[in-house]
Amino acid sequence: MHSAISQRENNQRTSKTYLAVQLIFWSCYFLINLIFVSVSGYYTHTSALIFLLLSLLLGCASHVLRKLYHRFAQPQSTLRLGLHLCWLLPTTALVVQTLLHGLIFLSIQLFGPSDNIQPVSVGSFVGYSINTGIMLTLWSILYLFQREFRQRRETEIAHWRDQAKLRDMELQFLRSQINSHFLFNSLNNVRSLILEDPQAARQGLADLATLLRGLLHADNKLTVSLREELDWVGGYLALESLQFEQRLSYAFQIDEALLDEKLPPLLLQTLVENAVKHGIARRRAGGRIQISAQRLSPTHWQLEITNPSAELPAEHSGQSIGLTNTRARLAAAFGDQARLDLVLGVSVSARVDLPLNTANKLATNANPNNKSPAEET
Repeated sequence: MHSAISQRENNQRTSKTYLAVQLIFWSCYFLINLIFVSVSGYYTHTSALIFLLLSLLLGCASHVLRKLYHRFAQPQSTLRLGLHLCWLLPTTALVVQTLLHGLIFLSIQLFGPSDNIQPVSVGSFVGYSINTGIMLTLWSILYLFQREFRQRRETEIAHWRDQAKLRDMELQFLRSQINSHFLFNSLNNVRSLILEDPQAARQGLADLATLLRGLLHADNKLTVSLREELDWVGGYLALESLQFEQRLSYAFQIDEALLDEKLPPLLLQTLVENAVKHGIARRRAGGRIQISAQRLSPTHWQLEITNPSAELPAEHSGQSIGLTNTRARLAAAFGDQARLDLVLGVSVSARVDLPLNTANKLATNANPNNKSPAEET
């Protein structure tokens, strides 16, 4: 419904623009003719009336040509359109001049001859027709160029509108993947504790409820603040600690000046989940996850998640669904200004370079030694 209304409004604007251009173009032609005969010393009221009549006839003829173009010419190629115009424009010019001279002859018959009207020879008639054909050709060229420009612009707008819709659909799909995967793992962890430790299970459900409220709050956002992400990751790690107990420890080292910087929702949680799944869970003694955020340059900052390598290193291929998903959402939010690298070695580091959104504030207020104390569990 909204699309139909927008299309109708667009058509109305186009029609108004066309009528305005028609009026201006043929009025200018009329004025030029008046100026020419005035400078030449041949101006009379009769000549002015004839030029006015000619301009009106040309306006009607150009409008008919436009109707024919919309009715027949649009599916045709540019070459075929040009070939048709080669005979159609001269024919239209002859028709216009024939009508004009016919009206002049009819007025002479009704009102008598006038000294201001000279006899028309075949040569002058051909000359007038050529002049009329030139004006119709100029009008046609201007109209076709304007039409082509508008069609290209509408096509480009439609293309980018479709791309935006596609990106929104992709983002919704990526978010649904993350939310369902995260919810499944969290419920599994809480379920395993119901019989063993009911109090811990109740606390886990409370943490999960808090996280779900955060997820619903961020569901329609392209980016969220690092502060919000850290809150969610803290709840996620608390849930994972219910399962891994002493095998999982973690620490945060965050530059407080970066807490309001933006990143895609659940990006940090996805990387931490990968660290747990591919690192901590695959080591008999577990290990420690280090989460840090630091400023790299006046335009970029880095988020890094480090965990010990798994006892089965082959699991770290760098091509998991979580990492592919994360790279896709980074590209959707920041284009080529953001990137994700996975560094493998004794430990595994996921490093995300992101553009600074508060670069001016950081340049004046940031203290490179302003780090929050590490928190460990």
